[in-house]
Amino acid sequence: MSPDPLAILETELLRLGLSSAGIREQLTIYIRELERWNKKLNLTSLAGPELIRRLVSEPAWIGQQLQMSGVLADIGSGNGSPGVPLYLTSRLSKVHLVEARLKRAAFLRHVALLLDSDGIIVHRSRAEELGDSVPVVDWISMQAVHPSSVLLEALLPLSKPTTRVVWITSTQSAPTPKASRIDIEGGRPVAWVFQLDQF
Repeated sequence: MSPDPLAILETELLRLGLSSAGIREQLTIYIRELERWNKKLNLTSLAGPELIRRLVSEPAWIGQQLQMSGVLADIGSGNGSPGVPLYLTSRLSKVHLVEARLKRAAFLRHVALLLDSDGIIVHRSRAEELGDSVPVVDWISMQAVHPSSVLLEALLPLSKPTTRVVWITSTQSAPTPKASRIDIEGGRPVAWVFQLDQF
């Protein structure tokens, strides 16, 4: 019998000092669908507690540390992390999930439908081809996507002077000298936070 996602989630949220009230049910829906679709689409190599820790609780903890609010664009959303957990656990009004691959975009639309959320908007597109389909945002998140100069230049139309990029990665070197580092307690990845005009 596989471990209960809700029990693992509760443990992880408590471990990171997050309040679980009001978000457990939606996060559990996301986790169960991620595990179910992963069997066909290979959305992640993670499973069980490690999947919940890396793809759900750690992004949620980062969102709390940064007190994220407003509108988020999640680039290369793929399996929905970090965009979906950030949206569900922060004070974000909308999240734009940007994913070029058809089947992964279908997964994201399915999750948005199950969560019954008008605040989750899926764009099947490469970041470089978004044009004006995504408005100016307050935050840009990336995980398993390298912030190359070409990509960041393509994201400039989404940004304003206060927009911050959050890059969750195992890379220990800063993407720019002015980037701030957030170490995740007990986790391997770090989060680098910077503005596009600092790159």
